[in-house]
Amino acid sequence: MRTLGHACCALATLVFACADRGDVCDPTRPDTICTIAGTGEPGAPVFAPVPATEAPLYIPTDVTLAPDGTVWVIDFNNYVLRQIDDAGVMRTVVGNGNLGDCPEGTPALDAEFNHSADLVFHDGSLYIAAWHNSRVKRVELSDMTVHNFAGRGVREQYDGDGGPALDAALDLPAALAVRPDGAIVVMDQGNQVIRAIDGSNVIRTIVGRCVADTLAACAPDATLVACPGSSKLVCSSDPDACLYPCGPGYAGDGATALDVRMAQPFGAVAMPGGHIAFTRDGSLLFVDTNNHRVREVDPAGVVSTIAGIGSIDAAGRGGYAGDGGLATLAQLNHPRDVAIAEDGTLYLTDVDNSCIRKIDPAGIISTAVGICGERGFSGDGASPTRATLDRPMGIELVGDLLYIADSFNHRIRVANVASR
Repeated sequence: MRTLGHACCALATLVFACADRGDVCDPTRPDTICTIAGTGEPGAPVFAPVPATEAPLYIPTDVTLAPDGTVWVIDFNNYVLRQIDDAGVMRTVVGNGNLGDCPEGTPALDAEFNHSADLVFHDGSLYIAAWHNSRVKRVELSDMTVHNFAGRGVREQYDGDGGPALDAALDLPAALAVRPDGAIVVMDQGNQVIRAIDGSNVIRTIVGRCVADTLAACAPDATLVACPGSSKLVCSSDPDACLYPCGPGYAGDGATALDVRMAQPFGAVAMPGGHIAFTRDGSLLFVDTNNHRVREVDPAGVVSTIAGIGSIDAAGRGGYAGDGGLATLAQLNHPRDVAIAEDGTLYLTDVDNSCIRKIDPAGIISTAVGICGERGFSGDGASPTRATLDRPMGIELVGDLLYIADSFNHRIRVANVASR
């Protein structure tokens, strides 16, 4: 989720062919969902301009709006960023489609990436969570060149706090947000922490503890010892414990931000983890994906869970339950992204339930888009709650229009949630 206040996208004035019915779909009509990009089949990127609904995508993981109102899409498995203009035309704007790690100053269309997970526009630049590159990249929009902004491109290490962001080790940076003071905030997924890069490009951890668990998780009362030359902590007398990666956990509710243990996806087949966002009062929301929760750090630095009861069994699985009741009593299944409406309503992607859920200002949860627990593709031109999605990973809310990366349907869809 990015900040509110984007220009209203001109796509809202267009109509689209319903991909599953063949008639016209109008996303400006309340209580309607439409496909605006993607054919539904994974495919290689098209670099020449093409109508967005004729452009193949390959697991789009996120969508956001630029300050000029154009729609930008992370085409995850094609290693590129795509743009949809106000005429509904899609073009590739960043990336050449090859896997790699481009050097400093590379022209955007010549750049190579190893999967990207999130993007945010700020102060004339585009910041990219270059996930498998273990870097944050910056695209200078004035000349469309790519620069390294944070991370030195190494994995399974955690260091650098208090020093230059470019010298720090990031492990799968999965999400970005802009703090009210202008700092770039990063979900350092593999290190199980959230870090901030200030205006002097100094990096510091602001949420979480990177704890190197060995054969078993640290006991709640374990004495943690800092690894030499690193912010990593260990709970073992084993001298090699500092070589272990940071482990997932769950702790910190009712305590302060640096006491948090979180569980972002980990391992060789992990997908990008939880997103972060700031509320109007300056609270930091973060999605604790593998703990099946959404959590909050309030302005006083106190942590709480605002949605999800956590795992429902010893295997750590999520579930689906709770609509119509308090969000803190609901079951979620690997949530990932959040978007905040003007009135404080929170939308979240309940990825493995294949739906978008909504939490109203009173804390009551309901389903806003999709049929939770049912994967598929249907519903264009009808009510969003009658549609089916397939593991949607990213969302962006602009007014009443909820832009959805319907990731495993290889489509971008727009749901008008005016009555939802």
